Amino acid sequence: MKLFKTAGLVSVVGVSDFQTALAWYGKWLGKPDEMPAENMAEWLIAEYAWLQLDGSKTPGSDAVVITVENVASCRDALIAAGIEAGEITDWEVVLTCDLNDPDGNRISLAQIVA
Repeated sequence: MKLFKTAGLVSVVGVSDFQTALAWYGKWLGKPDEMPAENMAEWLIAEYAWLQLDGSKTPGSDAVVITVENVASCRDALIAAGIEAGEITDWEVVLTCDLNDPDGNRISLAQIVA
């Protein structure tokens, strides 16, 4: 049991070259919803869920899971936009597809199927 109710989530991804990362994420997430500070950008992924790029954090070791409705169509859209995306893995209760940003941070797209 949680000690208290939670209301949202911000996943912070460290990047070494903010402008390169901003362009890469922008290819599939569009223009950031917020740019709250220098070398920082935020996208609203879902209600109360944000993805934040931070040029001041250590890059390359972060992992983010984003739930999607159809992982296959998302993978196709990424590939069409020139972004490498891995094969779809069937875990019986969820389908996933992984991609890595320019710093090697792993982004997993997940479709719940059971």
